Amino acid sequence: MSSMAFTDGLLALVSLWLASRTQAPVALRLACALFAVAALLGVLRFSGIYPLPTWHQFASMLGAVAAFPLLAVAIVWPDALVTRSTRFAWIFMCVMAVLGVIVVGAGQKRVLADALALLSVLAILITLVRQRQWRGALASAVMLLGLALFARKVGAGDALVPGDLLHIGMALGLIGLGTLPRWPEHSGVATYDHGVPAA
Repeated sequence: MSSMAFTDGLLALVSLWLASRTQAPVALRLACALFAVAALLGVLRFSGIYPLPTWHQFASMLGAVAAFPLLAVAIVWPDALVTRSTRFAWIFMCVMAVLGVIVVGAGQKRVLADALALLSVLAILITLVRQRQWRGALASAVMLLGLALFARKVGAGDALVPGDLLHIGMALGLIGLGTLPRWPEHSGVATYDHGVPAA
């Protein structure tokens, strides 16, 4: 069994946990749900249980063009409608997904997906450094490192391939970013009603 199955499993567990946290904003939960789908398909693919390479590649593309930007919006603009409103988060995700299908899927421009993922995490890192939120900045730096190593096809000897480092970097980064005290629920200021802050 490939090591990718285990590291994808780790990413799936972290993503599912964060997607299930009702105190987190809808944009972050939706982003993590997309990551979880891609990771679960990766587990099926790399374990050989039920190989679905095309589905896994498609879900991974959606993660790059929709989930990473959603995560960036949730961190960079915690009060934005896309962050806190279910309706606007879904609209944003669908628009980005369609863009991905047209440009990456039909146009075969994979560079767009890679660029969106890298720019999203870089925006998160810069925002958190400026706000001196060092724990979140470290988490985003770990995620950015995982993306960079994967893009450069750098592994860790025979033990871990580039995809493993991507999965581990994403899992550690998501844990750090998903538990930041950036949203009303964490401070008890307000509650969410179907994704929209209560009056």
